[in-house]
Amino acid sequence: MSRFSGWTMRDVERLSSDGVELAVKVRRNRQSPDGPDYVGMISGALTILNIDHVREYKFLHDRRFRFDIAIPKHNIAVEFEGGIYKNGRHTRGAGYAKDAKKYNLAVRHGWKLLRYTTADVKITNWEFKVASDVKQLISCNSVNPKDF
Repeated sequence: MSRFSGWTMRDVERLSSDGVELAVKVRRNRQSPDGPDYVGMISGALTILNIDHVREYKFLHDRRFRFDIAIPKHNIAVEFEGGIYKNGRHTRGAGYAKDAKKYNLAVRHGWKLLRYTTADVKITNWEFKVASDVKQLISCNSVNPKDF
């Protein structure tokens, strides 16, 4: 653990004569504490398969909730639940409750939700399996129930 963990920009600016420049340098050199960008990997696979999508999509204008990835044209959302094995936000009480509220609101507004965890990344090319699931859901959406 770094001796500077938990510091805010204000703390850095107070101790530095050229505060903003130093803070930007510190932020740029710091690696992500959460590890790999799994949402970015999913996004890359969707791009390769020519599936139009949006990252950090705000699906309700009067709420702050955002989907990790959304395909608004088909009302499909992809959520990646990180930190499930290390007591992360998604598994603690308040975070779990907020996620449940967000997912229920999404379903009530017609969204189809696909959720993945760090357990899914253990499979080779897992991001293409996610993209395949999305593609399958899109093809299910395009089938007209009157055809049956």
